[in-house]
Amino acid sequence: MEKNLKKSVIIITLIGFAVAIRFAFEFLYIRFWHLLGVSQDYGFLIRTLFLGVVIVIWLIGSLRSDNPYQKLPWLLIFIFEPFVGILLFMSMGRSFKHSLRYIRRPLIHDDAYMTHETRYQDREALDLKPEDAPYRNVFDTAYKMAYHPPYAGDTRVTVLKNGEAFYPDLLAEIARAETFILMEFYIARSDTRGMEVFECLIEKASAGVQVKVILDAFGSVGGDRVSRKVLKRLKHSAVDLVLNDPIYFPYFNTRMNYRNHRKIVVIDGRIGYTGGMNLGDEYDNSIPYSYYFRDTQVKIEGAAVKSLTSLFFKDYYYNTKQHVTEIGYYPDVKVPGTGVVQVLQSGPDSDQAFIRDIYLKLIFNAKRSIKIMTPYMALDVETLTALKVAQSSGVTVDVIIPGIPDKVLVYKVTKFFASTMVAHGIRVHQYQKGFCHGKVLIVDDEIASIGSYNLDNRSAVIDFEITALFTDRPAVAETVRQYDHDLRISKTIDPHSWANRPLPERLFEGLLSLFTPII
Repeated sequence: MEKNLKKSVIIITLIGFAVAIRFAFEFLYIRFWHLLGVSQDYGFLIRTLFLGVVIVIWLIGSLRSDNPYQKLPWLLIFIFEPFVGILLFMSMGRSFKHSLRYIRRPLIHDDAYMTHETRYQDREALDLKPEDAPYRNVFDTAYKMAYHPPYAGDTRVTVLKNGEAFYPDLLAEIARAETFILMEFYIARSDTRGMEVFECLIEKASAGVQVKVILDAFGSVGGDRVSRKVLKRLKHSAVDLVLNDPIYFPYFNTRMNYRNHRKIVVIDGRIGYTGGMNLGDEYDNSIPYSYYFRDTQVKIEGAAVKSLTSLFFKDYYYNTKQHVTEIGYYPDVKVPGTGVVQVLQSGPDSDQAFIRDIYLKLIFNAKRSIKIMTPYMALDVETLTALKVAQSSGVTVDVIIPGIPDKVLVYKVTKFFASTMVAHGIRVHQYQKGFCHGKVLIVDDEIASIGSYNLDNRSAVIDFEITALFTDRPAVAETVRQYDHDLRISKTIDPHSWANRPLPERLFEGLLSLFTPII
């Protein structure tokens, strides 16, 4: 209590200090120009120019970005409100790779966390079936980017629709755990489903099973997420609970913006899960009077689970500085599969948007069809261009977006990009049954990706993300079947009526789209 009180006092003091500086600046500004006898209009102009020059120089030097488009929102904010812009930029605009937390954890950029993953040079004889051979270059490129190897014939993938399928399966596997459980989520709630999982974890930890849990502090703490009481109970149990980047004072803190959006579960090194679902009642539609929630998770069994394990321990090291290298976390487990499975990861700790770039490669390689489901859509130039080129090349491109939004302003941005896509002949569909939260990409009905990656700039370069890329035949077929069903209950946007929506609505969407690089 005393510690929290001290933090609150510090926060209030800093806010008061910022406000005092603002008023002091305005007072001195008025007095200075009054003494010189300069018109307030000219004074305002000179002040704006002075602040603008200083801020632009600082902005260009601080962002260190090759993409000038990412600087535009900050310039707009600084022009309209420099002081607010500075505070926002200090917390949201600075490079993650220049943060002390990243610099002081060299094992991340040395990829030391991947010690026990099979190196791809040891798998030159990767036995690809004829139908998988066209994607060898995709797997090679993904490995060169993120170093997680492809696994062929030794991993099985099961596609789980909604929490109704995911949670019972997860709880059953937790009950069977014998040695360790690793769990990482962006959002967790201490509601019915969340507490079922937490109770099982506490019970298993008490029985001697090693249980390590990473929850993102922004996504899982406070409000309607995990209560302080439950957090305290977890910490006082045998569960090793880690909060990813706690936020004590958001301004002047780069950790506010760079969040861990991954969803990872590993049980005994033999079974893993990833996808779009977090821990909460909404994912299995058990909340009365709430809209229907559509999402997808994948269960991975076999050798590729090693990639989930190594990625979990990368995030664990980032938050604790503990480099876990025990070989016991990486058992040699093989489960017969019918295709290739490869885990992809991306985040602000890299100069390259790995998942985005592999998506681009898949889109450009498409011969017949591209099927996408995304809850949020704020496309960068590269992705939008790739989809336009694919459509112009005769590839059928379908994109499912929500018909019912969960975030109104973000949905406005999604609708803006839907307008752009529809105008270029891309078919965009609004899911009618409820809110679709799944993050799915299917190319030519042969290869699929399911994970935490949204089709927006935040997932591409700001947040830490994960996805599973697979050609496992039964899993791809099930993904296609679910997608086609979702397509049938979606409403296809009519280009003519969409383009003739009220002008103020379209202008507002366009205005919000200017800020897509930072939201």
